[in-house]
Amino acid sequence: MKKLVAAILSTATIAGVVASGVTAFATQTIDGREGDTSGEIQVNGIIGEFDNTTPGPDPVDPNAWINVTIPTTALFYTTEASNHTEIVSPNYKVINNSAVGVIVSVTGVDTPSNMGEVDLLNVNDIELFANGEATVVETELFTLTGNTGANADGDFGFNGEATPVDSSKESNPSFNLVLSFAPDLADEE
Repeated sequence: MKKLVAAILSTATIAGVVASGVTAFATQTIDGREGDTSGEIQVNGIIGEFDNTTPGPDPVDPNAWINVTIPTTALFYTTEASNHTEIVSPNYKVINNSAVGVIVSVTGVDTPSNMGEVDLLNVNDIELFANGEATVVETELFTLTGNTGANADGDFGFNGEATPVDSSKESNPSFNLVLSFAPDLADEE
């Protein structure tokens, strides 16, 4: 009878923990010197397609948590008040749609074109270009909380300086900003 009650209680405990969605990363030590000869391990499962927008067990590939919305284009421009030497931009957002935090990093620039008039260009405080040449090194832009957190989105914008060849004529420098994303599993704990 004792074994039946113990089995029922163990099953109920495991079912309760699994149903609560709690993810445990702790370990336990079973020490026979203390009379312990058995232990319980919480087992979580994923049946069906993994949904990275809701809390649940970690997938095999932690990158499956990544689900962000980024702009498809962004703009920087010079101001008339500075005689077209000051570079500014609107603010843009990266929105975290996933249930866990996401680390957003600037990893590079791709296909720069006509950047010769750009003396300095930063995204937030991260240098991208100096004297028309790409200078960016991989740098964290910000860390976002999970989609229900207070910091589930982050802003970025461009600033810098330019020396126009002819400020009365428009030129159109361009490049692709390369961002990388990594799950912040510490945000789960």
